[in-house]
Amino acid sequence: MATATADRPAGDRGFPPALRRIALLAAGCLAALLVLRSGADGWLSAEHPMVAARWAPGTARAAMATARVLAGPDVDVTKPDVRRLSARALDRDVTNSLAVEFVALGADRAGDHDRAARLFHLSDRISRRSLPTRLWLIQASVDRGDVPGALRDFDIALRTSTDAPKLLFPVLSRASTEPSLAPALARLLDRPSDWRLPFLHDAITDYGGAAGIAAVALRMRERGWLVANHVDDTLVGQLIVEERYAEARVVQDAFHQTAESASLVRDPAFADIRARYPFGWQIEDQGEIGARRGKANGRPVLAYQSQSGGSGPVATQLLILPSGRYRLTTRTATPAEDGTAPPFWTLTCAGENGQQIALLDEPPTGNASLDFIVPSGCGAQWLGLNLRGSDRPDGQSGAIAGIVVTRR
Repeated sequence: MATATADRPAGDRGFPPALRRIALLAAGCLAALLVLRSGADGWLSAEHPMVAARWAPGTARAAMATARVLAGPDVDVTKPDVRRLSARALDRDVTNSLAVEFVALGADRAGDHDRAARLFHLSDRISRRSLPTRLWLIQASVDRGDVPGALRDFDIALRTSTDAPKLLFPVLSRASTEPSLAPALARLLDRPSDWRLPFLHDAITDYGGAAGIAAVALRMRERGWLVANHVDDTLVGQLIVEERYAEARVVQDAFHQTAESASLVRDPAFADIRARYPFGWQIEDQGEIGARRGKANGRPVLAYQSQSGGSGPVATQLLILPSGRYRLTTRTATPAEDGTAPPFWTLTCAGENGQQIALLDEPPTGNASLDFIVPSGCGAQWLGLNLRGSDRPDGQSGAIAGIVVTRR
């Protein structure tokens, strides 16, 4: 469908072409939105516009109610009757925003861009709540290469129109993928608003914008707000789903401090509670199996326990090991009560592959090691401690002093 800006000059060619395309998409919604407006029409105009036009042909409301019907689902403002009714309504009431928009749209399609601009700016002065006008202003800002202006009108539209989110969230999400726009978007999202949290959630989870939002979030000042609203966790989780493991780790490290370590396993001695999942330990301690951080002989350990027959994973974290040869080494702190059912470590490729590349039993005492290979295509790996089911009436218990992975 032709839009109000189909014949508009391209504007500043130094402006990021991605946002120009995005703004064209937004402006393409303008005509369709005109048909959604209810305006201030009375009941008769809204429900029976043709009757209203016959009974009250001189009123702007009745004229525009009829014009809206005659324009059809494609909002064809070039139809002679639509042009006539819109012009009549504008003559009768210069504050009728729908009349202003119909006439402006007709002028723009006829190539009279100066008149269209004057009318859309008039509509802007009449009300900041007009979404079609706001879309035109976004396009006009893009044509001038005015990024702050375009984003300002995005913000106004999203603050004032309930129709705006479903139309503009996908557009703004696409904008986030343009690296040059990240600083401006970060400044926009640093401003408190009712729309920024649902936008971030939808952009990350529904519109494929996780990578772009990551770049924006890393530039935002309000990191405490992002953490308080779990935006960082949602972002990290979605990046992992998309198998963007390195980007996920960068985001997590930016929002949550952890102890400096040269180890390929974070918190290898189970002593740093700041090391957050998934790149730190997720420790399960509930039901018939569990584990917890503790101490044995004054040193940190990971203590585990299970009821009789209980089995399953109790500690997990995500590693990012490049393909190559490695050694997995574990050290026992307290021997398992049931030596016939020792816990064991597994290393499994993340993602759809899911290939297990290592399995190592926890030894009765001391250390145990296993050499393994990370194959190509295994971009990240889940390291997990798993408990075997024990037949002892008292179940199973023990403690682990540490787990390390070294490059061979």
